[in-house]
Amino acid sequence: MYRRGSSRRSALVRVTSRTRLKDLYQAYYSLRPSILLPQDFGRREFAFQLWEGDAYVRHLSFESVEDVAGYLAEKAPRQAYYSVAVYQLPEAPSMEEKGWLGSDLMFDIDADHLPGCEGATVSDECLEKAGREAGRLLRMLERDLGVKGEAFFTGHRGFHVIASCGWCSSLGARERRLIANYVAGRGVDLSRLFPRPRRGFDAAAPSPEDPGWRGWLARALRSRGGEPLRSLGGLEALERLLEEVAVHVDAQVTQDVSRLERIPFTLNGKASMLAVPVENPEGFKPTASLSPFHGEVTVKALADVDTRLMGARVALRRGEEADIPAHVGVALASMGLLALVGGEVVVRKSTGWGSI
Repeated sequence: MYRRGSSRRSALVRVTSRTRLKDLYQAYYSLRPSILLPQDFGRREFAFQLWEGDAYVRHLSFESVEDVAGYLAEKAPRQAYYSVAVYQLPEAPSMEEKGWLGSDLMFDIDADHLPGCEGATVSDECLEKAGREAGRLLRMLERDLGVKGEAFFTGHRGFHVIASCGWCSSLGARERRLIANYVAGRGVDLSRLFPRPRRGFDAAAPSPEDPGWRGWLARALRSRGGEPLRSLGGLEALERLLEEVAVHVDAQVTQDVSRLERIPFTLNGKASMLAVPVENPEGFKPTASLSPFHGEVTVKALADVDTRLMGARVALRRGEEADIPAHVGVALASMGLLALVGGEVVVRKSTGWGSI
């Protein structure tokens, strides 16, 4: 991947009740932060959501990383993406004219779809759960499909896992959906994987070395101290175990060959955290380094808030004002939970984030 940066390191924004989130984004992108792009970015479509309305500016292509950085500095978009697809003419207005050449495999894991996190405000605990799911998915792709993937925190509530390989780039929507259903454990027939003993015949016990789901469930049993299958209580217990091991991915995302992926080290307008690569998502810990916004801001709660985000605890009643760290204040303001009314924000070009 290519990187782009500049010499300026920080900027100061004094916050008032009239300060817009766009002002903070403008300060960040004017520093020309380092961004990551695929080597073949010249064949990718770029898309941006600006702050004026919900529409996206699409069908863009760029010849250099500097051109992308310049666009970000000029427009300070709310969202910034490139396509998982590679095209002959990425700037063409229709898929037929673009000339599809292939697509990366993309998987989407949302924290608010995980058990115990449904509909919850984004929190460190649920983001860490999503990270563990992403790590399990990476291992599953490599062990079962021979495909190496990369995990990226989306800057809001979950992870994208992107896999590039020769044979998978040409897969159609149906084949991609089958892969998504496989990692999610959909359609697994446990009665075939673990047949009941019959007279004169006793099925072999599952081994961690077994291929596919027999192996994954055997490893889950081993992690519990080698608990024997018969002690689990039949198929219902196996189904619960399957649910624990399965990766909760959105099949609609995986099957879409024209899906958009966030440009790493750009801001996610839904939470104002950075989309970043994560080498070891199972060890993911949300910290202030996920935000370029530092200092202290005065906020007014627009709703009851009680969460821990990027290492900072915030508990406020609706209408209450408080001084809180800028990185979490800007994030919660982006979610519509707080209003920024004062303080100073130091905007940093480099946050100190590194793939972990």
